[in-house]
Amino acid sequence: MQIFIAGSHTDVGKTSVSAALCYAFSLDYFKLVQAGTPTDNQRIQSLTPATKIYPSGITLQTPASPHIGMQKEKISYNGLRIPLPKSENLLIESAGGLFTPLDSQKCMIDFLSTHRLPCILVGAYYLGGINHILLSIAALKAREIPLLGLIISKDQNPLMDTFIKSYTQVKIAHFATYSDRETFQANSNKLKEEMQNLKMI
Repeated sequence: MQIFIAGSHTDVGKTSVSAALCYAFSLDYFKLVQAGTPTDNQRIQSLTPATKIYPSGITLQTPASPHIGMQKEKISYNGLRIPLPKSENLLIESAGGLFTPLDSQKCMIDFLSTHRLPCILVGAYYLGGINHILLSIAALKAREIPLLGLIISKDQNPLMDTFIKSYTQVKIAHFATYSDRETFQANSNKLKEEMQNLKMI
């Protein structure tokens, strides 16, 4: 299987969830666009050392939106033509949210739409979080992108879950905060069990 991990916003826990899924489902990891350091590849490696990690599709040194990094570093690329690794069990992590620029003309959602990849959306509950999650789900549905489900990272809130499920009919799983690798592994296994019970994967 190949799945695309998208975020409802920046810093909602995409990389932690990606690491958890790679660990729990034995998936290979590929970062579509890496901007700045430390890299997400390094973070994945620290959490789940056994995971096969491919070089990022595009690596930028500037810790900013890719279209800014391209200009500052005087490079050019077509984001829609970033080749995917030839792996039958691949997790592809986007950068930022669905409408974060992919290059100077396109956004992350355009890559997802072009390649017709099934998507898992990662969100978090903060002030404005529901709005970001619902807008992201609406955008995915508008482009008929297969949405496997929503994973809520960090803090959990049953009232928020109930509202989102009622409004969107999207399956919701959870990945709790962790403090060390042992907790990370335990929480990853719980996430796997919840996703399997929901038939999300």
